[in-house]
Amino acid sequence: MRFEPVRLNEPAATGAAKRGLLSIIAIGLQGGTRFLSNLLIGRVAGPLINGAVASATALAFLLHTFWPSSSPGAASKFIARARGKKDDAEVHSVTRHIALRVVQVTGVLAVACPPLWVWVYDGQWWEGLCISVILITVSTSQFARGVHFGAGQVARGTRYDILISIIGIVTTVLLLSLGVRNLLLTLPMSLALGAYSLLCWPWTAHGTPERALRSEIDKFITFSALGSMASAGMLQTSQLVAAWLGPEEAARFAPALLMVTPLSIIATALTMALYPSMAEAQGGNDTERLRRQTDLATRGFMAVMIPSFGGMAIAARPIIELVWGHRFDQSPALMPFFCLALLINNVATPSVSSITSGPHRNMWYTLLLSQAGLASAIVAWLLLVQPLGVFGVALGYGIGASVTAISLIVVAWRMYAQRWWPLFAQLVVAVAAIAGLSWWRHSSPPDHVLDLVVGTGFGLLWLGISVPTLRRLWGHRA
Repeated sequence: MRFEPVRLNEPAATGAAKRGLLSIIAIGLQGGTRFLSNLLIGRVAGPLINGAVASATALAFLLHTFWPSSSPGAASKFIARARGKKDDAEVHSVTRHIALRVVQVTGVLAVACPPLWVWVYDGQWWEGLCISVILITVSTSQFARGVHFGAGQVARGTRYDILISIIGIVTTVLLLSLGVRNLLLTLPMSLALGAYSLLCWPWTAHGTPERALRSEIDKFITFSALGSMASAGMLQTSQLVAAWLGPEEAARFAPALLMVTPLSIIATALTMALYPSMAEAQGGNDTERLRRQTDLATRGFMAVMIPSFGGMAIAARPIIELVWGHRFDQSPALMPFFCLALLINNVATPSVSSITSGPHRNMWYTLLLSQAGLASAIVAWLLLVQPLGVFGVALGYGIGASVTAISLIVVAWRMYAQRWWPLFAQLVVAVAAIAGLSWWRHSSPPDHVLDLVVGTGFGLLWLGISVPTLRRLWGHRA
């Protein structure tokens, strides 16, 4: 594979459907590599080490939400917008400006990792440095991936995703075979993401945007980050709250969380592919196109996510035992909380994208409603963690995530005059059915066969109900 810097103003001739597929592959490889690495660590090194690695990674990802996590969306939006205007100079200047901001902010946040790890979790300084490395490589690689989406170079980024996935898995196996049983097991992921950053960084970007444009970009990322801290950061905070309860609780919490988050990769990938198109529609004042895109994406997400998350919630016991083994038998009861929360959260992602792709004032919706969700989660944790322990942590996250997601769905619903009453009723019925079936199976004596039959049956039934939606989506795949 001959290395060439990413071409910012020469998008590849790739159709929308292929971009969506490549997006799923690219982000799926990233999330799949992380999941497989954690699975190997849990299987070989045991629950306590797996919990420690998950908590350290959660701290890095939480700090990542403080600003750098919003840079991929900014790169995707502003590069695509500049390409839409046929302004090559702006394409390069906005790319360089965002890259510079990522380096500046990430450097400051990385310095905070060791003292936070030592002060809050009584860890070692060298462990804090491992977390700093995670933060740096995650921030730079995510930004580089956003550049590829904005520049229309998804296929190029996917090729390098395959390479770094191999690096991450092979290095994890090597360290485990050498007997490493500490936070050095986080280094394979950092090495892989660091390689992606170097290979996919926009090295040719140059120039400086005008002051007004710089201000617009900085405000967009800042507002997005404030919302991300409260939404995506809430998920990472839940793992850290569980770790605060003790190593055993963190070890119990991590497998359930890690099992369901890979499904969010699908929503993230499709959103990254859809976002430039929404930004272009906003730039052209094509409200009908934007309304149609949001509606189709939301229906598609429901058709795919409800059977996926529902089946996992209901059949959590055999799934956890199959994947993680007998040592994690206390984790399945937590999965329905995460499945339901992430289901609602993922269904809301097209609404969030349509809102944030518009005028800057729309960012207030995501900011304020994300903060409301975080406040709800904090109140729930204060009330529920002491009596319920780690179950209170999971329930509190579910409450906070649902408040934010449902509120943003309602905003997009009203903003674009969607006809979503039947769709919303379907979502309520699905959530109630998943909750009821999950409670039935988890409160009954273990029966893995029945769990799998009920979970699979629910998924197939909902897919059958969704056939008209899936056919419609296929007809509009271009």
